[in-house]
Amino acid sequence: MVRNISSRRMSARNAGGEEYDKKRNTIRVAAAAVFREKGYEAVSGDDSAKRAGMDRASIYYYYDGKKEIFCDMVGGAVTDNVLMAEAIEASDDSPSSKLRCLIEGLFSSYARHYPYLFVYVQEDMTRLMNAKTAWSSDMISLGKRFDDAVINIIQAGLDDGSLRTKANAKLLAIGIIGMCNWSHRWFDPSRRLDGDKIAAAFSDMVIDGLASKID
Repeated sequence: MVRNISSRRMSARNAGGEEYDKKRNTIRVAAAAVFREKGYEAVSGDDSAKRAGMDRASIYYYYDGKKEIFCDMVGGAVTDNVLMAEAIEASDDSPSSKLRCLIEGLFSSYARHYPYLFVYVQEDMTRLMNAKTAWSSDMISLGKRFDDAVINIIQAGLDDGSLRTKANAKLLAIGIIGMCNWSHRWFDPSRRLDGDKIAAAFSDMVIDGLASKID
């Protein structure tokens, strides 16, 4: 029975099609909601199926299980953020402008991919990364690329003197990324907190602070 479902799932995935993709997206949205509410470990196949308005058996026609759903929902969003950060780093803008673009881009991504990225942030990423799978290796590589892009942007500002601080670029990058990621505890694009305004406030706080004179 399992082999039959697996074969049908693979055949349908290879064939693709708009309806099949829509169903997979419906499942991702439903699973993301219950992952966010209950946490990855506490969620069962029945939880995602009920939220998606499907029976559990039908879920397996589209996904092998909750781990594949999780990997699918966050993989594309994380990749998008890495490419964005690298594009910003490679631009001709000033380091301060790059930092602002990065923070604004992150909040735009949080809203666009909500709640996928926040589900990823709220989980124990170390545990997920240590799974020794191709996906975890890819995510580790993507995470390093993102961190490197942010560090390089900050280092350029330290080198040209536009960012003034005694802290090193890596520490500052950890602080900025952590500040943005912590918004998973309270940011919801469907509520009154506007992502653009939050990004502007965070950008002002970071850039104005780093541009200040130090003794």
